[in-house]
Amino acid sequence: MNLIKKNGIIFFWIVLFAHCAFIYLGKTNYQHITKLMLLPLLLIYLFLNVKRGAYQNSKTIIYIGLFASFLGDLFLIYPGNGFFIAGMAAFLITHICYTIFFLKANSVKFNKATEFVVAAVIVTIVAIKLLNFLKPYLGELALPVKIYMAAICIMTSTAANLIGDKKLKNLGLYYFLPGAILFVISDSVLAANMFLYKDTILNIVVMLSYGYAQCIFVQGFTKYLKA
Repeated sequence: MNLIKKNGIIFFWIVLFAHCAFIYLGKTNYQHITKLMLLPLLLIYLFLNVKRGAYQNSKTIIYIGLFASFLGDLFLIYPGNGFFIAGMAAFLITHICYTIFFLKANSVKFNKATEFVVAAVIVTIVAIKLLNFLKPYLGELALPVKIYMAAICIMTSTAANLIGDKKLKNLGLYYFLPGAILFVISDSVLAANMFLYKDTILNIVVMLSYGYAQCIFVQGFTKYLKA
């Protein structure tokens, strides 16, 4: 465990790169194994590095969010709209948990919400453009996709809101906002690839951006919970 405490992020990247290699080589069974190793590694790393006996509510929210991501990874292994919706629901819980954490850290004060408003406008425009692009291909999944995209837009905006707080500015600027942006990129490419392109290289882009997003979030959570 001490090895993961010190080098958990390195192990995570080794597994992530191995996972991407298995995607490229078409080694499906190995892909499943490496994919389901990613979030447990981050969870264990976070658990071992956070301050004991403090931030109990925040830690609970974060752990729930990360575990929900693990379930999302699990559901998305399987084909079919039912599993896709289950995966979206799991990641929806993740975004809700991250949003709650960001709001607990720094609530939105609308007289000082420049970063929140700017981020909200930008990600909303991106979401609308993507929805319009994918609209002919979504079918019965149009409503769940819209709900999910609304949630990730809110999460990204609340991450940007942290930059407006002097104590949290660096965490927001170097960890949480980049993580949120990477999540937006990952989910946008995932949606385009699932409904339209179905390209192996895009699957790798999805996993690299998603993995980096979760990794940088966990590094930010760790720094916050150690303070």
